Amino acid sequence: MSRPSFVNRDDELSFLRSRFDRDTVELLVIYGRRRLGKSALVREAIRDRDD
Repeated sequence: MSRPSFVNRDDELSFLRSRFDRDTVELLVIYGRRRLGKSALVREAIRDRDD
């Protein structure tokens, strides 16, 4: 099965990945209308991480 493509989500992905790379602990709140791909966005952002 192919991965879903994220259209116009490059800014959001880079923001999440930059926050994950920090040494400090932060709380990120992701909100929006249902069925917009919020969970899929987070899964894509952490896909290649092993921590």
